Amino acid sequence: METNDFLIEVIKETERLLSELFTSGFLSAHDSTLEEMERMSETCMQCGLIFAGEKLKGLSEEVRANRHRISRDFVQGTNMFCSLYQYVSLCEKKLELDKVIEHL
Repeated sequence: METNDFLIEVIKETERLLSELFTSGFLSAHDSTLEEMERMSETCMQCGLIFAGEKLKGLSEEVRANRHRISRDFVQGTNMFCSLYQYVSLCEKKLELDKVIEHL
């Protein structure tokens, strides 16, 4: 498998995790989703997607912490979610363009 293909898979999996988190909400995210986010964070870091890895880990920690807070402040988590989603979308577009250019 080519590097780009592997990165595309990592990006797609990250998008899936973000979709699960969006669907369930910050208060009721499943533990399994948060654990997957932490594993995916490590995968992202290993393949050079440092920003994605850091944001996934931070988002997972923020969602866990919000479960135990009296005040429900979702600003930090929402900012991480949105910046990560934008980053993943841009990476996906870049990889698709690279794939097209490669086949020219």
